[in-house]
Amino acid sequence: MGVDAKLLNYPLHHIIFSQLYLLSDDIKKYLLVYFCFSLTLPYIFYLNLSSIFKEINKYKLISISSLIYIAPIFQYSAIWGNNHITALFFFLIGTLFHIKLRNINYKKKVYSIISIFFLSLAAYTRQYYAFFFLFIFLEYFVKFKFRSLLLVSLFTFLLSIPGILFLIKSPILLFGIKREITNFGSSILISASICFFYIVPFIIQYFFNNYKKFSNTVKIFFNLKIFFISLTIFLLCLPFFKYQGNIGGGIFYKFFIIIFNQKLIFFIISFFGIYFILFFTKKNIYSILLSALILCTFSSGTLIFQKYFEPMFFIIFLLFFDKKKLKNCLSKNNHIIICYFVIYYLLINYIYFFGL
Repeated sequence: MGVDAKLLNYPLHHIIFSQLYLLSDDIKKYLLVYFCFSLTLPYIFYLNLSSIFKEINKYKLISISSLIYIAPIFQYSAIWGNNHITALFFFLIGTLFHIKLRNINYKKKVYSIISIFFLSLAAYTRQYYAFFFLFIFLEYFVKFKFRSLLLVSLFTFLLSIPGILFLIKSPILLFGIKREITNFGSSILISASICFFYIVPFIIQYFFNNYKKFSNTVKIFFNLKIFFISLTIFLLCLPFFKYQGNIGGGIFYKFFIIIFNQKLIFFIISFFGIYFILFFTKKNIYSILLSALILCTFSSGTLIFQKYFEPMFFIIFLLFFDKKKLKNCLSKNNHIIICYFVIYYLLINYIYFFGL
C-alpha cells in the first residue's frame, strides 16, 4: 500500500481475484474464468432495462443489452481480465437496486443501502465511478426524509474510510495523473463529442420510428431553451480549446482533427453533443446534475479516452435519461441502433487488423 507508483486505480479487483486460490496461481485459468464471468454483464444490464422499460418487448431489450458484447472496450477488457469489467459489474448491480428503489417510490430503504454498497465497490475498482454518488445523494436529498438521509450518509461515510486511508498512502490515485494535456472547458467539448457518438443512433432511430410525423419530430428535437443553454456552454468553452497530442480524444477528435484537420466539424459535433445530452436529460435537478457530471468528470487535465465512456455512458444514458423519449426510440423498432453499433464494431476491427 502506497509503494506501487504505477497503481492508478484502487486495488479491489486485484484483491478479490488474488484471494481465489484456484485462479491466482494460473494466469491462463484466471483469464478463462474471468472471460466467462464477463459474459454475465449484458444479463445484469438487461435486468436493469426490464425494470425501467416494462412495456417494451423483452427480446428488443435483450438485443440492446447484448450490444455490450461488441463494444471494443468490453472485448479487450474481457480477454485481458482487467478491472473495467469488474467495476461495471458492481455498478450495474448498484443501479439495479437503485431502480428497484425508484419503482417502489423509495419506500424500502434497504435497497438504497445495497445500491450504495455496490456503487462503492465500483468506485473502489475504478475511482471515476465516484461521480455517480453526487447524483445519487442529490436524488436522496430530494426524496428521503431527514432520518433516512442521515442513515444512508453515515453508511456511505463508513464505506469511504478505507478509500480515504488508501488515498493518504497513495496520493497518486488522485493527484498523480494530473497533467496539462487539456483544460476544463476543452474536456467538456471532448467529453460531449464522445457522448454524441453513442447518442447518434438513438436520434436516427427516433426519426425512423416517427417518419410519418417528420415535421413534428423536427419541432420536438428543436428546443429553444436547450439550444441557448447549449450555445452558452459551448461558447464559454470554445475560445480556450486545447488538447495536446494524438493520444485519446475520442473517435470524432481523431477523425476530424488528427486525420482531416477539420476543427470546425469537430466543434459542431461537440455542440450537438452538449445539446442532445441536455435534450435527453430528465427535467429534474438531480438528472441535470448527472448530465453536468458526465461532461465535467474527466477534466483533470489528463488524456481523455473513449474507453472511459464505453459502455458506461451507453448504460447511464439508457437507465437514467428521459424514459419517454428513449421509449420512442426502442419500442417500435431498434434496427438502426443495432446496425450502427455493428458497423462501429466492424470498422474498429478493420482498422486494428490492417493497422490503419
